[in-house]
This record gives sequence, C-alpha cells and structure tokens, in this order.
Amino acid sequence: MSSQSQRRARPATGRTIARPFGIELQIHPSWIISLVVLSYAGYSSAGFESHSTSTRLLLAVAFGLSIAASIVVHELSHSLVARVYKLPVKRITLFALGGVSQIEKEAGTPGSEFAIALAGPLASVLLAAILGGVEKVLHSDHTSRLGFWGDLGYVNVYLALFNLIPAFPMDGGRLLRSTLWAFGSRARATRWAVRVGRTFAVLAMAGGAVLIVAEPLVGANSNGSFGALWIILIGFFIYNAAGAAGRLEGSDRPNEGTGDGSAVMLPGVQTMPRPRVDVGDRR
Repeated sequence: MSSQSQRRARPATGRTIARPFGIELQIHPSWIISLVVLSYAGYSSAGFESHSTSTRLLLAVAFGLSIAASIVVHELSHSLVARVYKLPVKRITLFALGGVSQIEKEAGTPGSEFAIALAGPLASVLLAAILGGVEKVLHSDHTSRLGFWGDLGYVNVYLALFNLIPAFPMDGGRLLRSTLWAFGSRARATRWAVRVGRTFAVLAMAGGAVLIVAEPLVGANSNGSFGALWIILIGFFIYNAAGAAGRLEGSDRPNEGTGDGSAVMLPGVQTMPRPRVDVGDRR
C-alpha cells in the first residue's frame, strides 16, 4: 500500500488534550457542535430556571462539558477492557455524535468483543447511579424537578441506551455480532450485524422524515423538527458507518472490498488496523 493511499484511509482526527491511562484523548473540530447543542439543552433545563442569566449560561456550559466527561468515561471503559485482552488502543476521539474508541486490532473471540462492547454502557449506568445518589444527598427535598447532578445522571442513562441500539458498529451492534459469531463465523456474523444496522438506520431516517412532515399537518408547534433532523442525521451516519465497518472488519468476504479503512466515525468502538507491510508484521 502506498503512502498516499494510507493517508486517504486514515480517519479524521483532532487535537490531543490529554492522555488518561496513557491513551491519547483527542477532540475533533466537529465536537463544538455537540458542546453547543448540549449546553443549550442544559440552559433550557427546568432545573436551571431559578438562576440568573449569567449563572444559567455558566451552568449550561458546565453541563455540556460534564456530558463530554461522561462520554470519556464511557469510551475509557471500552479501551481499558480492550487492553485487558491485549488489544492496542490507538486513541479516543470526541466528535459531533459523541465519542469513539479507536483500536488497532480486532477482538479475537466473541467473548472478548462482547466484554469490550458491554463495558461502555455498563460504565454509563454505574455513573448514572452515582450521580443520582449525589443528587439525592445534595437535594433530598426535591419532589419533581431534578438538579444538575440528577439531569446529568439521566443523560448517562440515555447514553447507555443509545449505544445499545443494535446498529453495527455501535455497542449494541457489536453485542449482536459477538452473539451471532459465537454460533458461526465472524464474517457471517458481521454480514448480519451490518444488515440489522442499516435496516435500523433506514427506519430512523424514515421516522425522522415522518415527524417533519406530520408536525405541521397536525398543527403542532413543539420545535420537534430539530429533533427529527437529528434523528435523520444519526440514521445517515449509521447507514454509512455500518457499510464501512463491514468492509473493514469483514474483509475476508470477497464481495466486501479490501478493508482499506474508513473516515466515518460513529459512537462506540472502531477498529483501525495498522498499515499493511510487504515483509514481516511487527506487533
């Protein structure tokens, strides 16, 4: 493979800001979109309404950054479990749709892939439980409205559920593939996981389109079009990422190309093989 083709295959990366546990943590330029959207969600939260405008702005930005920190915890869990199975972790990247753990080698067994994929959602659920406990201790008098920590806890629950969507190469899709892999070949399991992921993506895009069309027809004015567009965008990314990941990780199939890499990022675990060499194979 030429150096020019290697550069084309390399995914977009960002600026390195830290190295937790020796793992490179990068922020992709698109991450600012996520920060703005999440900060706006925090600003609109009912729990922040009692504060002044300036305080609400500060809390909103802190909320967005705290969600980013939660995503880092989620991705670190993937990466650290991958290290347990002797898989080299290239980096963790935060981008517009969340975070991705980029690993240089595929899991060798269905059990190892299952453990790596499940580690992230489990970490998010555990973090949600801890944040919920903090909320109860600090605001035991709350009856209906949640404060900063409670809202952040719920976000982590949503983060876990979102990543468990059975759409390859997201966590849920990898859990599906590892289960199918246990009863057959990895290539066949990848084919089915890609099909399920792309089917889910098409349904998500169709559902988003229906929401956009239906809202004015029923006279609703709930600003649901923004959420519908977000659903369509996620569906589009899942559809493309599923195909790219299938080519990369199922390259032993003759009809799926050569597995030359992918520039499409999606939340979860992404395999980024080292460049091929003609002689030898340094590990």
